[in-house]
Amino acid sequence: MKKNNNWALTLGCLVRRNIGIYLKDKMMVFFSVLTPVIVLLLYILFLGDMQADMVMEMLRQEEFAEVLAGIDEATINMLVRGIINNWMIAGVMGVSCITVAFNANTMMVRDRERGNINDVLSAPVKRWVMYASYIISCFVITFCICFAILLISIIYLACTHGLMMNFVDFLAILGNMLLSIVCSSFVTVLIVSFIKSEGALTAINGLFSAAIGFLIGAYMPFSMLPNAIQYIACFIPGTYGAGIFRNIFMQGPLRMLSGLLDSSNVSTELIETLVKDYSIEMDFFGHTISVGWMVFALAASVVIAGILLVIFYSNKKTNFFQQKTKKLRRKRKN
Repeated sequence: MKKNNNWALTLGCLVRRNIGIYLKDKMMVFFSVLTPVIVLLLYILFLGDMQADMVMEMLRQEEFAEVLAGIDEATINMLVRGIINNWMIAGVMGVSCITVAFNANTMMVRDRERGNINDVLSAPVKRWVMYASYIISCFVITFCICFAILLISIIYLACTHGLMMNFVDFLAILGNMLLSIVCSSFVTVLIVSFIKSEGALTAINGLFSAAIGFLIGAYMPFSMLPNAIQYIACFIPGTYGAGIFRNIFMQGPLRMLSGLLDSSNVSTELIETLVKDYSIEMDFFGHTISVGWMVFALAASVVIAGILLVIFYSNKKTNFFQQKTKKLRRKRKN
């Protein structure tokens, strides 16, 4: 049989098939959205108030009391709540881009475990097209869910008087979300390629979802975490995506706070303290890295993950499809 050279048409069909099966499985969709929703509820009900109280306690210190003396208490409370809410939403978006992508790859494991992939292998379909279909469908699913979470987050910020971004900020958030999702799609497909059953994926996903929020500084600032955790976070791509989200979301509230304060050294120290304590500036083994370097690190992670995918795909011992072919041949012999 002559192999099908129309790989674009085949790729489109496989992507539509993956997305269609994903949407039909309501539980799969539910668990994909569950982690971001839980994180958002935890912040709204518990962590948000705790973080706001910590900032207010810091502002009541004698060194900062003088510079804030002329500002109305209600205005200060609104700004503090705005800072915390924007920091919270940045963490939710950082976690969502990773956990939703991980859940979106359930179809890949299910195809492997149930033998559905054998139907594709028996057809004249190039195997790299199958790999690409999983990556693209993971990206599309993750983007749609994360975009919905972003809209909900913006509505929440508007209702709590914490929406202090302009249209350029929104475009920057959207751009970072796209880059973060591309990175997560490549990395999670690479990881999931080695998982052989849905049960194992569920167990790993539970541990992964619980840990990733701490490792990227979404649940609490890096300044509160042990140094060992901070060093580990430097090698996780999602850390830089979350860092970019924090910079974009929080620059509005911090800009407004800076405008209310005078230009004294005390007011500058206050802003610098908030920037440091809430990980707006990231520390890479003692070196502060800018947003530009965060973007570079995230883009470099995409390239590295892509190279690793090609390497594992080319190796017969680690090839996702090669292992299934061997099992299929054994069954035919028996």
